[in-house]
Amino acid sequence: MDRRLTTIVAADLAGYSRLMAADEEGTIARLRAARAEVIDPAVSDASGRIVKSMGDGLLIEFPSPVAAVRCVAAAQGQLAARETGPEDQRLRFRVGVNLGDVVIDGDDILGDGVNIAARLESLAPPGGICISRSVYDQLRGKIDHPMTGLGPQMVKNLPDPIEVWRVEMAGAVPVRKTIKAQPTSIAVLPFDNMSSDPEQEFLADGIVEDVITELSRFRSLFVIARNSTFAYKGTPKDIREIARELGVGYVVEGAVRRAGNRLRVTAQLIEAETGRHLWADRWDRTMEDLFDLQDEMTRAIIACVEPELGAHERAMARAKPTESLTAWELCQKGFAAHLTYRPEGYAEAIRLYTASIAADPGFAIPHALFARLHANAVMVGRSDDPVADLREGLRHADRAVELDDKLDLGHAGRGVVLGLGDRSADSLAAFDRALALNPNQAITYHWRATTRLLLDECDADAIVADETMALRLNPKDPLGWGFVLVKGLALLLTGHAVGSLAVRDAMEQACRYPNAEYFVFVYAAMANADCGRQDDARHYLAEAMARRPDLSIRLWHAAFAGPNWTQILTVQTAALEKLVALGLPRR
Repeated sequence: MDRRLTTIVAADLAGYSRLMAADEEGTIARLRAARAEVIDPAVSDASGRIVKSMGDGLLIEFPSPVAAVRCVAAAQGQLAARETGPEDQRLRFRVGVNLGDVVIDGDDILGDGVNIAARLESLAPPGGICISRSVYDQLRGKIDHPMTGLGPQMVKNLPDPIEVWRVEMAGAVPVRKTIKAQPTSIAVLPFDNMSSDPEQEFLADGIVEDVITELSRFRSLFVIARNSTFAYKGTPKDIREIARELGVGYVVEGAVRRAGNRLRVTAQLIEAETGRHLWADRWDRTMEDLFDLQDEMTRAIIACVEPELGAHERAMARAKPTESLTAWELCQKGFAAHLTYRPEGYAEAIRLYTASIAADPGFAIPHALFARLHANAVMVGRSDDPVADLREGLRHADRAVELDDKLDLGHAGRGVVLGLGDRSADSLAAFDRALALNPNQAITYHWRATTRLLLDECDADAIVADETMALRLNPKDPLGWGFVLVKGLALLLTGHAVGSLAVRDAMEQACRYPNAEYFVFVYAAMANADCGRQDDARHYLAEAMARRPDLSIRLWHAAFAGPNWTQILTVQTAALEKLVALGLPRR
């Protein structure tokens, strides 16, 4: 069986059936004229060969990708110039171009190289061209048309995604479609009962039921119902096969073993497509109080699964070109930029959240994250207009709640924006609503603690309790530095000295997070300067100024807002003066 590497072009007339139904003889005559006057001469001039014609489609072979795309682009341009009638009556070809291995069958060519070209054609807009990576690699700098990456695309009858680029053509019909948000999908399978006593089956089932219920509180997750997953109890099917049947991207499986008064629970999170284990953990407990134990195990599993899923989804979104993303992936990619807590990250997050909303106007989560972003800008002293930021943040929070009243992040976003706007009663009521909807959301506890920090009467015990819960629920949260920092500030406001061991430990712990904001390092510098640790103070001050080159006493005084910011400044006065002696500018 002979084979060769060649460039394959698959072309198809868009709307052929509609055109034939409207004017059969006219369409055939115009198509013949287009072939005779434009397409066939262009192919001949480029040393191409028309392998076969299928009524409304063509399969063409070219000696090189450059020759193929130059020929097709020129032909598409000529067709666009001559087809000037009503839009729905124009002849528009979709074209796919691939460089691949083919099987020679007389004058015909067969194989995956041809199949990929046909799938690329189906992705092209009317009047446009889509190409594979193998073609793109040969074209860079050799054609006059820009090329837009569409990312990996799953196509019919091919097991693996293909990387696609669109050659931008002036005559192509733009394809506009709403890309609906598709939240992360997950199934929790029945845990295996590894105990010798079959009566312990109820314990394993009870833990799984609770995990499903609690995961369902996260509106960012699509969780398969218990009745569906329990149908696989005791099944010999492979995890990937079960995931395909349920239509999910992730699976949680586990086991429960009881021996006397001891209980061991194991759980693991699996990426369905690859079968790869993303996370696994084990818990050993005693059976002193069964129901408390069950609640503890459930919360422990949730605290690991949900953050791990979020981090994995953000990592995958970061790796894909923006043009190929769904509304959900745009939101995830925006959140990844947001979590850098840098001005450039905020700008990128705004762009991606806006794109996510445009892709799916009914998607509530990017609005909730927009509220968080505007609040963050005010909280970290990076807002040029705090009043405008809070107003815009509240608008997005209200919109999130309007779109999805059960979205806890929307109510929590309202809470933090209202708290920064000195509306403490409304703020705490919004947090109460958010926590009633989802008591497992770490960020809500943190935002409530931050809001409490801004109140005239600072309840340090409540703040520490909220931040402790936030860290317990999500010890890997990228905002973990904020959790620790707020605990340290609560200590400052309730009598601890700036340089006390408890405050210094909190500030230095916050600095260990790679995305910690500049002011965390300022607090660590103050704490060390206040207790005479000059070298450490210089180190933290240098880190702060590297993150905020315009840092000065004047900026520090004006950077933050809140009812008790003046009180916080008063506590810091002596330590700030020590930083001036170490090189912090006054202006």
